[in-house]
Amino acid sequence: MANVFPYKALYYDTTTFKDLTPLVIPPYDNIPAGEETKYLNRSPYNFAHVLLPRSPDEDYTHAAELLNKWQDQHILKETSIPCYYLYQQSFEAYGQKHIRHTLMCSVELQPFSEGIVRPHENTYGQYKADRLQILRKTQVNLSHIFGMVNDEEGFLENIFEKWMFEAPFLKAKTDDGTEHMLWKVEGAKHPEVADFFKDKSIYIVDGHHRYESALMYAKESGAFGNPKRPASQMLFAIANTFDPGLIVFPTHRAVKKGQSSIINLDAIEDHYQLLPLTPEALFKFVEKPQPTPQFAFYYRSNLYLVIPHDWQNEAKTLGRAVTKLSVTWSDLKFAKDFCGVTDANRSQKISYNKDARELWDKRNNYDLIIFHAPPAVTDVTAVADEKRFMPQKSTYFFPKLAAGFTMRRLG
Repeated sequence: MANVFPYKALYYDTTTFKDLTPLVIPPYDNIPAGEETKYLNRSPYNFAHVLLPRSPDEDYTHAAELLNKWQDQHILKETSIPCYYLYQQSFEAYGQKHIRHTLMCSVELQPFSEGIVRPHENTYGQYKADRLQILRKTQVNLSHIFGMVNDEEGFLENIFEKWMFEAPFLKAKTDDGTEHMLWKVEGAKHPEVADFFKDKSIYIVDGHHRYESALMYAKESGAFGNPKRPASQMLFAIANTFDPGLIVFPTHRAVKKGQSSIINLDAIEDHYQLLPLTPEALFKFVEKPQPTPQFAFYYRSNLYLVIPHDWQNEAKTLGRAVTKLSVTWSDLKFAKDFCGVTDANRSQKISYNKDARELWDKRNNYDLIIFHAPPAVTDVTAVADEKRFMPQKSTYFFPKLAAGFTMRRLG
């Protein structure tokens, strides 16, 4: 089903930059407001100078000029032949060390309706327009879509083991402590990679807006459906859904001070079971996926485990996979019905944080806090298979891919 290809990578010249640590950055939408200057000041060649807008009405002419300048100055160079790339991330989560492998390749763009590339989140026009504009100006795939594929037999891992005997092609370390390494192999020598994907679907983990922007660009440029045109494809980094290194953090919701009226606990108990919870039990709860929908709720010095009554009855309306999600009940129902949170006022009322202990320490700064257990990777694929969408900010896959490792020219 999915057509994958090796690609010629545009990358920082390793004869000048032995280590890309001062140059790579998180994905553009994972840099908190105000932290942009941290990356811009690290190096005049930091990737933030290309990827991030400089003003609200940025048209990315500067990004295109900078990419051309860096190529002319040999800051960036391009591989001579199309390659596949093994991308390894070594990191710590939940007090343990993990390793995650992804395959960097290009994937032929297809509408979501075809079921070849499957989303689990909705997208919004303003973000797609921004990424479409930078694509038009630069004519370069600047960062990868993070995807997954079902590889229960470990086919990809078996071939990765053969590639890792060579010295890494690129390496870096990011601020979250993650070590990043990249190996490359000549694509023509590994036709089995493309063959493996012929009967597979790819699930998007992160990058829904960039994928749809790339699809829009492929159509408007006349490249869609023509694999010989580079713009008909998009860069992906694809993990195995069964990889134990696929770590998902929950995203907790905190209602800002003064943004919630008094909550009637008796009214809540008409719809939910409330069970007292200790802080110690909370910190265990937020580290392990739960088989049924339940979440924790802190309000006025009390902490509760919240379990919806008769939750199965919503399956016909919402779909079985979405109904099973704890965040469906906390976000689309509980927060809406009892905290007054709507799509229109969400950004005003709610702040998000993946660190439960940090939120707990600052609990007096909020009207209330909703804590989640992490969703399972299978929750993501189940929602996508049912052609449904998770509530926004339902998952936080950790760590994020580093932007700036490899790019791909479309011109």
